[in-house]
Amino acid sequence: MKPLHSACRLSVLSLSLAAAFSVCADNAIETIEVTGERQAYRGNFSHLQSPESLFEFDAELIEKTGVTGLTQVLDMSASVSRQNSLGGLWDSFAIRGFFGDENVPSGYLVNGFNAGRGFSGPRDVSGIERVEVLKGPKAALFGRGEPGGSINLVTKKPTFESSSEFELTAGSRAHRRLEGDVNAVLSKSVAGRFIGFYQEEDSFRDTIETQKHGVMASFVFDQSPDSTWHYDFEYAEQEIPFDRGIIAPNGNFDFMPIERFLGEPGDGPTTTMVHGHQLNWLYDLNNDWQLSSALAFRQTELDSLSSDADIAPSRQKLYLDFQTLTRQHRQRAYDTDQYVARFELAGDVTTGAIKHHIIVGVDYDRFEFDRDYRVARAPKLATNPTDAQLYAINIHQPVYGQHTPPTPSPVIVRQQNQWATGLYIQDQIALTDAFQVRIGGRFDWLKQTTDDKVRMQNASQSEQHFSPQLGLVYQFSDNWSLYSTYGEGYRLNFGTDYKGDGFDPNQSESIEFGSKWSLLDNNLDITLAYFDSEQTNIIVADINNPGFSAAIGQATSQGIELDVVGQLPADAQIQFSYTHLDAQVDKDSIDTGLGVAIKKGDDLLNIPENAASIQLSQQYSVAGNALSAGIGAQYVDERLGQRGTDFYLPSYVTVNLFAEYAISERWSVKAQVHNALDRKHFTNSYSQMWVQPGEPRKVLVSTSYQF
Repeated sequence: MKPLHSACRLSVLSLSLAAAFSVCADNAIETIEVTGERQAYRGNFSHLQSPESLFEFDAELIEKTGVTGLTQVLDMSASVSRQNSLGGLWDSFAIRGFFGDENVPSGYLVNGFNAGRGFSGPRDVSGIERVEVLKGPKAALFGRGEPGGSINLVTKKPTFESSSEFELTAGSRAHRRLEGDVNAVLSKSVAGRFIGFYQEEDSFRDTIETQKHGVMASFVFDQSPDSTWHYDFEYAEQEIPFDRGIIAPNGNFDFMPIERFLGEPGDGPTTTMVHGHQLNWLYDLNNDWQLSSALAFRQTELDSLSSDADIAPSRQKLYLDFQTLTRQHRQRAYDTDQYVARFELAGDVTTGAIKHHIIVGVDYDRFEFDRDYRVARAPKLATNPTDAQLYAINIHQPVYGQHTPPTPSPVIVRQQNQWATGLYIQDQIALTDAFQVRIGGRFDWLKQTTDDKVRMQNASQSEQHFSPQLGLVYQFSDNWSLYSTYGEGYRLNFGTDYKGDGFDPNQSESIEFGSKWSLLDNNLDITLAYFDSEQTNIIVADINNPGFSAAIGQATSQGIELDVVGQLPADAQIQFSYTHLDAQVDKDSIDTGLGVAIKKGDDLLNIPENAASIQLSQQYSVAGNALSAGIGAQYVDERLGQRGTDFYLPSYVTVNLFAEYAISERWSVKAQVHNALDRKHFTNSYSQMWVQPGEPRKVLVSTSYQF
């Protein structure tokens, strides 16, 4: 990015926040603050009453640890594992071993909306109040979702107390970040919140630089004691170089330095953009019933040129001389629009001695995906091509710009639209003070159209899908309960088969048993769970029709999870997560990307058998001021790194340190050291030719001012 453009964007951000603060200063009006809000789809249940597993990260923990990306936050949950992020262009994750379509970003919820789809780049977590890992299929309420669970982002909302905070961060590899948060009281019934960020940094990877900036604005209007309106706006842009990582032939992770970039700097960065709107109305009909209705719109764009290793043995010269890398040149232009509407009624009904907590609603989701994907591949080695024809680079002594990039040809030029209208109901029945039953289900009317401009085919697909759920909770005491639950999930698959028809939806089902404790005066929540899940209609290669795909793949996942969250004695905080997972292929098939055989019993890609994460922090008083210090650690077991092979990524442990000291009531300083022991590690891969190295030690220092 040009320095002038960077300076202009930084100035605009600063002026916007300053203007918002001036409004805040001129409108300091006392009023009653609303401190809580029922979430749509979810209902109000305590930790012990809910027959499901949930793991949360609040804004305080996120800010303490100094992470700014959604993927890094999710690393702190052992139930979530990184997947193929397409060279760092988006967030991609598996929950409980299951992931969706690896050719598109993993979807997430925003304030309960299915409004996190699209190509907006890795999500920055500024403006996020809480990240929730909702485990197990959730289609009975949310509808379309990732097969292993859902991620819900709860955004920061305005309050009726004026405040502002600015934070400036600097760190390793020219890391520079400015973030501001202004809460303005605009009148007795209206408040606004304005959050912005600007970040630039280099990378430990040669030639790599990233830049991102964004603004989030939200408003609350207390129309009356019973009626409240919320509006949220999101806008962000990023420049991210496409980077497939390093090569580790035959499992040799020392084959080349982790710093070496094998792409082409001349391709320029991938650019992503997102802008979105959410409008929510909450109305209390009476003390027992509440109406919630909402609208959302989100638009994303991604434009990219990339040069990366060709993984086909028939074209890859590196397999012959271990120095000349055959590359392919690719071009992407993706655009998405999403429209969401929801209408929900929730409340309590008592019939005799039995109490019902009922949620009933209807929602609508439209997703438009315009995809233009082009590729230029090298000739096969059997034709004796030149290095220029191979678009090759010497991995030991790379010379960038040596060969003219070939012109990509259309592979996928397609407009795909999805519609989903759903009707859902959930009733959690308190049969006694100790025993509760949750019964629910959702019926969806689904439609998908595909306009394939390469194959000159149009396809239309209609589905009707019912997703049930059942849960049982028995609370033995004030601090202990047992639960079991059954649920199903689904998501529409993109693309068409050899006949031009749409694929059957990807489906999952899971049964779970668990125990929950609330200890230390309900300050410490513990969940121990066992789950057994199955995923069907996974996209694999069509054996009978080469060059096409079929939705016939299957996988299973069983595991044990332990989550511990809360406050320990002596004012210490803990966030602990452990997962033991057995995730395997359940049916012989052929992989679509590599064309290799996948056998029943094979491990799933990038899924560790054991994973654990812990964050510990302690509060102190130094010179009369507050000091917080903590340590975090993550363990990830070895993982399959390429389907159809015995190529595994090595296990690793990383340690993070963080501290914050309040110099005064307004000023504070923070420091974080990520990967403090500087451990060499690898976070995920797709093949031996595309391996993502983890970041070496990184030190960040920041100062913030509140007023």
